[in-house]
Amino acid sequence: MSESERDEMRERDIRPDAEAAGADGGNSVVCPSVKLIPEVSRVAARRERKARAMKIACAVLVPFCVIVIVFAWLLNARSLGIDGTGNTDSAYGTVLADIEGITQANPRIVDIAMLGAHDANTSSLSVSCGADDSVESPLLSAIFPISSGFQYRYAVTQAVSPYRLMMQGARFMHFKFARIDGVYRASHSVLGREFVFDILDVLRFLDEHPGEVVVLLFQCTNETVGDNADCMAFNEWLAGVRYDGKNLYDYMCYGAVDGMNLGFSGKGIDELRYNDVTENGAHAGVVMLQRFKPLYGEDEYSGYFYDMDKNALHEWHSRMGEEVLTESIDATCREVASDPANTGFLRVNQTQAAMSAASLGDIFRSIGAWSLLKFAEGYNVALLENESFDEWLKYMPVFQVDFLNSDEGDFNRRVNAKIRERNEQIVRILLADGATDEDIYR
Repeated sequence: MSESERDEMRERDIRPDAEAAGADGGNSVVCPSVKLIPEVSRVAARRERKARAMKIACAVLVPFCVIVIVFAWLLNARSLGIDGTGNTDSAYGTVLADIEGITQANPRIVDIAMLGAHDANTSSLSVSCGADDSVESPLLSAIFPISSGFQYRYAVTQAVSPYRLMMQGARFMHFKFARIDGVYRASHSVLGREFVFDILDVLRFLDEHPGEVVVLLFQCTNETVGDNADCMAFNEWLAGVRYDGKNLYDYMCYGAVDGMNLGFSGKGIDELRYNDVTENGAHAGVVMLQRFKPLYGEDEYSGYFYDMDKNALHEWHSRMGEEVLTESIDATCREVASDPANTGFLRVNQTQAAMSAASLGDIFRSIGAWSLLKFAEGYNVALLENESFDEWLKYMPVFQVDFLNSDEGDFNRRVNAKIRERNEQIVRILLADGATDEDIYR
């Protein structure tokens, strides 16, 4: 057999028969069949394997890269997702003073229905101001460079300044702040403007609106710093913030209070009435509360603050989602209503959402909500339209929300109308012959 014939047999995968194999003497030898692949075929196979591997890699890596890019964008996107800044028509500067008969009725402060602003000074928060690196949230501060947008969207709870909020009906103002490098600043994990401007907003409003009552809750975020050095001087600092010559203490006509168990002989919060705070409607007045009172020291100004946790009922739900929040609000309302003694406390209905890290559902709801302001747009309307709203307002008169001035579903106008209706009802009840404070809850 010639060499060319052998090559042809190899190409065709043909095995020599026994006779051909034994041509040398008749001894038959059976050779195993061997499939020989030409070089061209081997190259094609390698290419096919490489192509298949590339397809698998792309199928895995491309979605992974897309997820990483989207996630990075979600963590850093700073848009709050709302259209504009809500209602700013300044229509609610006199929500109490112009209620006919309010001085004659003289309701208790704890019974008056109020629209409350959660974290009322967060409209000034900015990524450019940096993270609050206090011990309240060290982890959030550490990851701020890669999650600044996400933290910002879930730190901003109000769209306008404190002054604008009060002009839109807010009468309960919750302020968070931190002392950073010797300066008090608005804070909610992200930092904002100097806190002095928020106080000046309140003072300006009080100066312009006699007969109005504003309840202020101060909460310092440096709450576990060593010996509390960051907050010890707060009371004195507050005395130095003046508008038209007056500080907040000058708007406390009733003097010292007995709200911190420090031996002051002033009024308990259950005794404090509209005429006490406003001098029979002649002036605007404030009621001030602190959380974690030891942080602020016990000095000559301490007696002007009620201790929030001793004088108020305020359930923090720390959940995300309309259904779960509504269920929790209902449960809190039932608990408050179960004991008549509870009406002697300032009762705050905390309706705002917060993500629970322990709930996978909350995490996904937070991503879907985009921002606290965006979530509040729809959620506030749903609360207002809830069949239990009037009951909530009766037993938890401070209705505290995020995005207080939202115009989604005409919320700001409608909620002010509801609160006005409740306060007018209270005045009518108290003006009846022989009426008592208890009659408000019958």
